[in-house]
Amino acid sequence: MASSTLSLIGVLIGIFAFGTYMVPLKKYPNYSSWSFLAVMAVGALACSAVVTCVTGQFNLHPIGVLCGLLWVVGGALCFWAVQAEADLAGTGLRSMSVSILLSFFSGVVIFQEPTALQFSIPAIACMIIGIWIPVSKSKTSIWKKWRSLLSGAVFGTYLIPYKFSGMGDMDFLFPFSVGVFFGSLALVALLTLKRRESFGYPKVPTLWAFGSGILWMLGTLAIFWAIADDGMFGYAVGYPLLQLNLVVNQMWGVFAFGEYASKNGRIKLTISTIVILAGAVLLTLSKM
Repeated sequence: MASSTLSLIGVLIGIFAFGTYMVPLKKYPNYSSWSFLAVMAVGALACSAVVTCVTGQFNLHPIGVLCGLLWVVGGALCFWAVQAEADLAGTGLRSMSVSILLSFFSGVVIFQEPTALQFSIPAIACMIIGIWIPVSKSKTSIWKKWRSLLSGAVFGTYLIPYKFSGMGDMDFLFPFSVGVFFGSLALVALLTLKRRESFGYPKVPTLWAFGSGILWMLGTLAIFWAIADDGMFGYAVGYPLLQLNLVVNQMWGVFAFGEYASKNGRIKLTISTIVILAGAVLLTLSKM
């Protein structure tokens, strides 16, 4: 289905969507990450339902539902990490590092996608080195950040069943959103029962969370264009390229939340961006 142009459009949309949808968690730090997950899932299902009505491709394929449930595990860990590890950018750095490595390995080894390794291996190295440049030294062990590391492992592999299934992107979208919806609500319901108190859903951040769900689902649709077998990139390159959303995430941190305020921090961020973009260029060349 996807042409090279559609693959490129998918990457660009995905980069913006995934670099933006968690901003409300930073803007409203007192808004529970579990409330965010539940409301975001509703927004995602609503967006998917509209797309399904337009395309007329309704189904409840179990593979799609399974991938949605897997995503909930990764999403829950990621949202938890944003608040528990108190570091929006750092959570993204750790999660994306693991995600890039596993998605590249899966594409090359499991799906045997062709890629020029003389370009792709240095590219992956550049992206991982680049995303770690802005990290300030911390005495906390990296293993204390297990939530973000594990979320990266899930995000780097949750689409593998979809790739094996041979489903079309429109066939996958709705059952995937159903899995995300029911998985998220079941998780939040169990946590609510455990604490015997609602997490709270104040109006303004809840509306933002709903909008985040819509944006995230549009980004998810873009993933399928980016990693399509008949497109420009495939899974081994297309999925790692989507991790450029970190650059968008960092820009939100700088311009909206005043992060990296020092001169040294801005220099590190600039170098990081250049190295990451160099990796993206090399990844693109590996498919040409």
